[in-house]
Amino acid sequence: MATIETHGLRKTFRARSKTVPAVQALDLQVQSGEVFGLLGPNGAGKTTTMRMLATLLAPSGGQATVAGYDLLHQPGRVRAHIGYVGQAGGAEASATGRENLLLQAQLYGMGASAARAPPS
Repeated sequence: MATIETHGLRKTFRARSKTVPAVQALDLQVQSGEVFGLLGPNGAGKTTTMRMLATLLAPSGGQATVAGYDLLHQPGRVRAHIGYVGQAGGAEASATGRENLLLQAQLYGMGASAARAPPS
């Protein structure tokens, strides 16, 4: 089963009198244990996509599941299975990536040993 799967995921915004597409028909599949990078130039829709997958922004269309849960119908379950740090901050600059992840896990109530354990 894919950890993240999207089919035709879309997001449009209204700007003045026109509709501006931010994400257009994104089809994506990320398998459990896979390392995936979302790359592209400014304005390509990377942040918008991440905000939709983190349930912070409602899609305009399409379907998506995260950790096996439907993005639109089970947002609470999605949020219970993910962590998200946006580009504006939320991470301690002097800490390593691993240290920041461990901190977030502990803030969500996970014990230190469980946070360090490899995913099952």
